[in-house]
Amino acid sequence: MEQEAVTALVADQEEVAQLGEGILHHFEEILHQDPLIQTGYWTSQAPECPRRYLWCKDHKLAISMEILPKLYRAARHAYSNSAAAKDGPLMEIDLMRHSKALLILCPDMLTAWNSRKMVLPVNYDFTKLKDELQLCALILSYSPKNESTWSHRRWVIKKVSEHNQDVSELIERESVLVKEIAEKSKMNYRAWRHRCWLIPYMTREQVLNELKKSTRWNELHVADNCCFHYRRSLLLALLDSCHVEDTEDSLDRKSEVHLLWKEELTWNEMLIRRYQGRESLWIHRRFLSQWWVRFLLSSEETECAAGTSLVDLFLAQEIYLLSDCLNAPADEFGEACVQTELAALYILWISKQVPAVKLKLEKRLHSVGSLEDVLARACPLLKAEQGHALQHTYRVTDETTTYDRCDAPLNLLILIKGLFGTPTAAAAAAYSVGHCLCRLRRP
Repeated sequence: MEQEAVTALVADQEEVAQLGEGILHHFEEILHQDPLIQTGYWTSQAPECPRRYLWCKDHKLAISMEILPKLYRAARHAYSNSAAAKDGPLMEIDLMRHSKALLILCPDMLTAWNSRKMVLPVNYDFTKLKDELQLCALILSYSPKNESTWSHRRWVIKKVSEHNQDVSELIERESVLVKEIAEKSKMNYRAWRHRCWLIPYMTREQVLNELKKSTRWNELHVADNCCFHYRRSLLLALLDSCHVEDTEDSLDRKSEVHLLWKEELTWNEMLIRRYQGRESLWIHRRFLSQWWVRFLLSSEETECAAGTSLVDLFLAQEIYLLSDCLNAPADEFGEACVQTELAALYILWISKQVPAVKLKLEKRLHSVGSLEDVLARACPLLKAEQGHALQHTYRVTDETTTYDRCDAPLNLLILIKGLFGTPTAAAAAAYSVGHCLCRLRRP
């Protein structure tokens, strides 16, 4: 009886393996015949075709969840056999065929990606590299945050650029693809990082065009810091393009970048006033202000006709923005309070990052108070410092601060301790700001 049971079990395993191999062969044939295929899964069999595991029509391929484990095991077994075979044209064909099926089922299989990298560079073929991009696009359509696929896509683009000096059209299509994926997958850091990676391959005209096209996207996604980081990368690329010999073309580029920077500051202020309490907008403004102030300080012509420096005018505008945030009426969602805290931290950040303007900033702050007063208005817990009667338990040392409810970032604590003389005041400020940052981490 035991021998019969073992024989039956082996027969069942062979039948399952044969079924998996048959489905795999059908699966690979569909992928070969239709390069533009899109895949998906369904959970149950239709009653009219109970043994049909693959459904294909109009470039759409559906795979039954019932057969998926068997199909994966068959694909992995076929790939392992082809990878272990001797070198030869047939081996390469089988390896590419089986690895493609395996990666569609499991895109995190790094060994399969590396096998394709070893086969493709043997003889440069642009058509095959385009097929690789198509395979990556297929996988990203249902797995948009898969890092292995994004990495392989960058490898393919790098190979194409090594043999073709003009890749502007390819980069244009890549940017469109990333935008489409980002529309479907919110807060997709990997997609935006890939888009930033493309910037060095862009022409100056493409960078300007990308900056213009991304404006609308940023306005519709003000809480997504990834798209603002991409915008900052574009601006830095424009700055780098100005660092050429002092020619007439170079001067024109610098003037264009300076105009773009002023427009970016104005546009950012408009978004800050429209969407209160969005940390990504204030982070973007920090980047813009730091470079702008340093440019004004290093410029040879920093004096206006009336004798007031351009730095003073810029600081006056920032103080005016701070004043509006401090005096904004409260709302039921608490966004005005968050806006006030972010504005105060922004002014404090400028005074620390650009020490050359600290004295100018303190003079301009007389209309709303000193830096301590501004931060105290934004973070009410600072008022408790005068009576040393904080409602929360904390312990302050030179390097750490411990609270009973939340911890402030260490770099923020050091920043605030540099402004306030006593450890008690620093602890109160750090607790209040840390509590603010915890509330800011919302989806």
